[in-house]
Order: sequence, then C-alpha cells, then structure tokens
Amino acid sequence: MKLKTHLILSWLFCIPALADYAWLPKEKLLVLKTGWEIFKTNENFDSFNDRRELLTDGFPSELSQNKLYLDAEYGFSNQWSGYFKSGFLDGKISERPGGRGLLSGSGLFDTALGLKWRTQLEKPIFALEGGILIPPYSVDVTNTESLAIGDGVAGIIIKAHSGTKIRRFVLSVSPGLLFRFGGFSHQALLETAASLVFKGFYFRLYESAAFSLSKEPGGNTFPNSEIGSGGSFSRLSTNPDLVTVGLKAGVNLSSKFRGEAYFTKTVWGSEAPNGFSFGINLVSLLDFYEPDLREKIKEIPFSSEQEPESSL
Repeated sequence: MKLKTHLILSWLFCIPALADYAWLPKEKLLVLKTGWEIFKTNENFDSFNDRRELLTDGFPSELSQNKLYLDAEYGFSNQWSGYFKSGFLDGKISERPGGRGLLSGSGLFDTALGLKWRTQLEKPIFALEGGILIPPYSVDVTNTESLAIGDGVAGIIIKAHSGTKIRRFVLSVSPGLLFRFGGFSHQALLETAASLVFKGFYFRLYESAAFSLSKEPGGNTFPNSEIGSGGSFSRLSTNPDLVTVGLKAGVNLSSKFRGEAYFTKTVWGSEAPNGFSFGINLVSLLDFYEPDLREKIKEIPFSSEQEPESSL
C-alpha cells in the first residue's frame, strides 16, 4: 500500500477508533485517545428481553457513571501494533426522581492489553487481534453499601477485523470471542461500522453486540441479586446479551490532533442495562519515525567480476 493511502486510512479509522477496526497506526506512531463518557440507565432488560424498571432495595432508581479513559496504540511495524486501554470510573445509584444516593463506587475499571496483526495490506484489509482483560480491583469484598466497578474477572479477547474504503465510505466488520472466567459465561462479539468521510471531518454509524454462549435454564430472576450490583445488570451479570447502536462525529483539529463526540443507545438485551451514553475525546498522534536521510551508496558484491572498459 502506498504511504499516502496508508496515512489516509489510518486517519479515517485506526486513529479515531484505535483497535476496534482493521487499520493499524503506521510504524513508530503512538496514538493516544483521552476522553470522558457518561452512562445512565433506569431500566434493565430481564431474562425474557422485557424492559423493567431498575429497583434498588425496592426503590425506583437510576444508575449513572462517569468514565475518564486512556487508550493507547503503538505501531511496531506496518503489520504489528500493541494497545493498552484503561481508565477511572465513578458510579452511583440514586432514588428516582432526584432522591438520595443508595450505592456508590469508584476506581480503575477493566484494563485491556493486546496485539494486532494485519495479515493483508491491500483492500479489503484484514487483521487479527488477541488481548487480555485485567480487573485492577476485587468484588470479593463488595458489601451492600458499595457499587461494584465491574465484573471483577479476567478475560481473553480474540477478534478478526476486516474493512474497505469505497470513495467517501469506509466499511468494517469485526467478529470475535470474549472468554470470561469466574463463573461468567463466554460471549460472541460482533462490531460493524459505516463512515462517511469528508476533507476535514467524518460521521460514523456503528453497532456493537455481545451474546452469551450459555444460558441458565429458565433464566435468572429480576432484578440482579448480586451484592454490589444495586439490582442493575450493567455489572455482575452472569449471562448478558446486549446490542447497542451509536453515532460518532469527528473533526481534524490539526495534523496531530482529532476531536470526537459520540452517542450510543441500547436497542435490545437480556440480563443487561437499557441505557444511553455520551462521550467526547481527544486523539493525539506522536510520531517517532525518523527517516534515513543518509546518501545511499550502491554496493558491488565481492563475487561480481568487472569487465575491462572497451578500447574502441
């Protein structure tokens, strides 16, 4: 792939979305994404896919959480990259409407580490991803007054990414598997996206789905009875299914910075939260590539024989 085309594709997809799609940063480029996200829900999907009011200790309630996150991806070469994703979460459950706080919790949420290998450079681009989830906290000591930050279990992520560009449209699909341990069911993943790209900005419509590979017979009772969940299936859910859709807008602020804003909404689920999120982030590009500007000297192999110049 030509360098110019590679840089354009990196800007269109990999830089805004990092490891979610098939494009990788160019060699020795570090991409940092820092941002803030708010998530809110006052409903759960029960085990029969019906929407139910979120109840905490019998009170109608609302879960809200704020995230400050850092995603980083570094291009080791044109075919390999490594990524790191983590951040800080502050969550609380309050009575509705506008009542007292019932549960709260804060701390570092699940950290992800992984590698991506782009196996095909030409369109459609194809890449494989492997990573691990590490919870930097524990839910074993969660009591009735604290809200769990996450599921508290380690996991393994395997994904395949494929995408292509057709004029102003960029399309991608990313199926995968998430192996969750500690009694939580494994999940099948599917992410798709379509972007409309202009000279200095773009719009992206995307979908993210996760389906549990095993279900308990008869389903679980409603609401979530796990201590630290506050009745919500947004965490500590053993067999969740969830489908969300989102819209993202991005703008090129300079050659080294991008700005994005996005909105997501749940459209279907089982033992999962029915909510929405809004977020903004700044993408920074740190290029450590130093081209070799030394004058190239043509080498003559020792085994070659020089012919004498003609005397004619």
